[in-house]
This record gives sequence, structure tokens and C-alpha cells, in this order.
Amino acid sequence: MKPFTNLEQAWQQQSGIGAQRPMPEQLMQLSEEQAKQVKAKFRWTIGLLSLTVFILIAYFATYTGFSFTTFSIGLLLMIGSLAIRIVLEWINTLQFQQLDRLVDFSTFLQQSTAFYSKRRILHLVITPLLYATYIIGFVLLLPVFKQEFSNGVYLYFVFSGFGSLGVLAWFIYKANRKELSVLAKLQRGETLQ
Repeated sequence: MKPFTNLEQAWQQQSGIGAQRPMPEQLMQLSEEQAKQVKAKFRWTIGLLSLTVFILIAYFATYTGFSFTTFSIGLLLMIGSLAIRIVLEWINTLQFQQLDRLVDFSTFLQQSTAFYSKRRILHLVITPLLYATYIIGFVLLLPVFKQEFSNGVYLYFVFSGFGSLGVLAWFIYKANRKELSVLAKLQRGETLQ
């Protein structure tokens, strides 16, 4: 995460002998700016997932007639996996806001490490399960798409759907790697204490 790297660089600069050290106010301001960036990331994630859930619910209400078919089960799996992720992101947002940036560095480091360790479980266990559930839901939609649409439109749904899922997987992977690198840096900092 770039914001953590900026804070880490400012912290490292203060240890130089005879060098101009950043004032505590500067470090606090940098910490607050970075907290705002992380909160904004959480809000964007929740907003985008909520929009997708809203669209899927509208589609479900319009085209399934609330009957339980393979198609409706697929949509419910997609909606459910996204809804669970929204709740988890919301919980993480609340936990992030509870981090006290005014405590001593060692305590803040411990709090941050605990927070990102929980996020690690989210990224390495829960996210892949939710992503697989979403894909299963999408696959359950395909037979209905094949039956209801022309072959060209069906192939468009297949290629664009799996293409989008591939791009999404790449973005999730990149974001997860950034957060896991933050955890690794925090853990290295903890061992230096």
C-alpha cells in the first residue's frame, strides 16, 4: 500500500543522526491522510458491491418472478456472496476506525498488525470462497441464457462474463498482495521492537 510506504519512509527518515527529523505533527498528519485514503477505499468497495447487488436484485425481481429455479438459485448465490462481502467490508471499516493513531508507536503497530492479520484471513480464505460461489451462480445462469438468447448473444455472455470475472480476479489478487505486503512490513517492524 503506497500510503503505508509513505508513512514508513517518514518514520525511517527520523532516525538519521543530525538529519532533520519529521515533527510528530507531520507524522500525525501523514497518518491521518493515509487513514482517509484507506477509508475511501473501503467506501468505494462497499459502494461498488452494493450497486452490483442492487442490479442483481432488480434483475431477480423482474425476471424470476420469485420462483426457485436453477436460474433464480444462481442469482441468489451471486447476490448472497456479494452481500456477505459487503457486510465483511463494513465490519472491517468499523475495525479500522477503532485503530488509535494517538497511542505510542509500539501499541499502534500491534493494533495495525492485528487488523491486517484479520484482513489476511478475509483475503486468503473467505474471498476465494465467495468468489467461487459467485462463479457457480453465474454458471447456473448460462443454461437459461443459452435457451433464451441467440447463439451469438449467448457466446457474448459467456466470453464477457468469464472475461470480467478474470479481470476481477486480477484486481482482487493485486489488492490482496498490497495488503499482505503491508502486513509483512508491520510484522517485520514488530520484530525490530
